Parts: sequence; structure tokens; C-alpha cells
Amino acid sequence: MTNSNQKDMEQQLRDLPSFQLNKSSQDNIHKQLIKTVIHYEQKERKANIIKKLFASFAGVVAFSLVIFFTFTMIDGHFLNGNTDTKNHGANQGPDKTQNPPIKNTTEFNAEKAKELTTQYQQLFNSLAEEAKENNDKITSFASKAEIQQSFTGVLTEEFAASIVDSYFTEKDGNVFIIPKTGPAWLLDEDFTVTKVEDDHYIVTQEQDTLTYGHALVTYHFKYVDDNWLISKVEITNLDEKEIVRETAQEIMEDIDKLDMVKLSDYVHSEKGLLFSPYVFVNKESVVFQKDEISELLNNKNKYLWGYYDGNGDPIELTTSEYFAKFLSAEKFLKDGLVLVDDLKERGNIKNNIKDIFPQSKTVEYFLEGTQENDGMDRESIILVFEKDQNGIWKLVAIVNDGWTI
Repeated sequence: MTNSNQKDMEQQLRDLPSFQLNKSSQDNIHKQLIKTVIHYEQKERKANIIKKLFASFAGVVAFSLVIFFTFTMIDGHFLNGNTDTKNHGANQGPDKTQNPPIKNTTEFNAEKAKELTTQYQQLFNSLAEEAKENNDKITSFASKAEIQQSFTGVLTEEFAASIVDSYFTEKDGNVFIIPKTGPAWLLDEDFTVTKVEDDHYIVTQEQDTLTYGHALVTYHFKYVDDNWLISKVEITNLDEKEIVRETAQEIMEDIDKLDMVKLSDYVHSEKGLLFSPYVFVNKESVVFQKDEISELLNNKNKYLWGYYDGNGDPIELTTSEYFAKFLSAEKFLKDGLVLVDDLKERGNIKNNIKDIFPQSKTVEYFLEGTQENDGMDRESIILVFEKDQNGIWKLVAIVNDGWTI
């Protein structure tokens, strides 16, 4: 209670009617009231002191809590080496010490690639050396399945199976190596590592070797069951002559099988496929478009393909008849000499293929002819290629050549 309140109360006591109480009674009442006022003031002062003490104590507690949580964050966050402030807040991830991250499958590098390819090469070469000393026989393994198992620590199961099927055979309870060109290895030269996906990398190396010529070797690596393994090896020939040679071989095999669907895949999409029975290509030569090739042999129409040398009779045949007479590929595949971009005029008919197709490359399957016939039974099938809009060599013509009068 303030001094002002006390004075007001005393004044009110003095103003009470005096006739009700005598002087002694008034003094007693006054004293009692004064005691009550003093007692009330003492209680109020104690309450204020307690309030101040409580407020001070609360401030100390609050400050202590701030210090505690601050150092907890420092100890749990910054002292763990995580100084990245980008992920602070509601989306912050779990404590790494309690939930270790899943192993990163993208941990692949040149050293790992070299390690795996070296192991693969050593495994294969050890078998090749063993077979060389035992007339192609493998003595360290009793079956192809055992050989395949030996590769599975380096190759995927699928790739190991394909390698074993390609290079090994079983006969009379024994395993033999198949004599053929071996796999393509990474050379001790620079190569390029490229990520395809988290669990898939490729290693590429451009090579010039006697075995594969100028080629791009591509190794594929897959992450399987917590291990990096070789899953596939591809060889892409970079020599354009070799590219058209390989393509020509595939085309001749399709012609031999009369597989027009596959043949259509090789035909130039804009120029179509021209057929000429002689090396002088006429402007009126028969041409079929790419979308007509797959059903070519089902065409019953007769076409004028040209004129026979010597008598000048028209060559009027269906497509099936023409293939049977001029494009019997089996003998060329078996005994033909393959010449790439090496056209020659061997008879009295002008070879104008390069005039009609100046940007072309040619692959000729040539049969020299027999001595008893003085070479007059020589024959050729010439495949003519030009690049399409994508820079891929496509078939634009199939031309025949032979002895002429």
C-alpha cells in the first residue's frame, strides 16, 4: 500500500462521527487499523520480492535452455562435418550416424574398369594357352558349365554364358576351345569412361589392330549384387571400307536365303534399289522403293530388266525369275573374291557405275572363271552403297557382270 493510500485511510478515520465512540475507543481502533495496514504492506512487499525472484529464476532457466540447445546443435550437426546449410529446416534428413547412407552404386572409375578387363583377359588367355598345349583340349575343367562359373566373378551370368558358348564346345565328355578370333581387349592406352545410368557405365577405346583393324571397342559394366561386372563387349568398325564389306556380307546372306524383309533394312530410303544385269547401268533400269522390297518376290509382274548381250533379246522376267537367274548368291559366298572399291573393266562393256553413283562405294563378289572355259564363265555381283541423310551406308544398286561378246 502506498503512503497516499495510508493517509487517505487515516483521514477517513478522523472524519468518522465522534459522538459514536469515546476518545479511548477511537485511539484503540486507530491503532488496530494502523497495524492492519502495516501488516498488509509487509505481505505486499514479500509478494513483490518473490515475484522478482521468480522472474529472475525463469530468465536464468530460459537462458540455460538456449545455451543447451545451441551446443546440442553444434555437437550433433556442425561437429559431424556437415557444413551444408542448404538442407536446414523441416526437410532436413535423418542423422547420418543413426542411418548410414546406402552404398553409392556410381562409384566406378578407370581403375575398376582396368582391373575387371585385365582379370577377364587373364582368365581367357590361361584357357587358350592350356588348349594350345593340349590340341585344343581344356583339362582344368570338366564341362562348359564349370568354365562359365569361373567367369562369373568378372562377367555377368548372361555374358559369361555367351562367351563360353561362342568359344568352347563339349565332345566325348571333354571340353575343347573353338579355334577362332579371340575377344577384343582394352589396349594399354587411354580410354574413356562414360556414365549411362547409376548402375551402368561404358568404357570406349579407339583401336588399330591386325585383328579388328580400325575399330571402336566398347565395354559395358553393370552393377549386380553389390559388384561391378562386365555385361557386354561391342566392336564397331570405323574403317568405311570394312563397314561396307561387313554390310555387303550380310546382304549377300539375306539374298541367299531370299529374306527380302531383312534386305529391305539395307535399302536407301530415298533412292530405292536399282537392278542391272550388266555393268553398264541404263537410265531405264528397274528400281524398287524401300517399302516394296519386303514383298518383292511375291510380285508376279514381268519387268524389262535390260537386253541380253549378243542377241539383244529383252530380259523380261518376274522378280523371282530374275533372282534365280542373276542373283544366285551361294557360290559367290563360298568361292567369291571380295573386292572393296576396286572396280575393273574386264570385258567390252563400259562400267559406268561411278558415273551413275559418283559418291558410292562398291563391294564386288568376283568368280574368276575356269581354265577349261578360258575364263569366259567369270561372274560378278556388285553391291553399290551410298550414304543416306544420316551418314549411313545404304544399298542403292545390285549390278551383275560377266563375260560379254
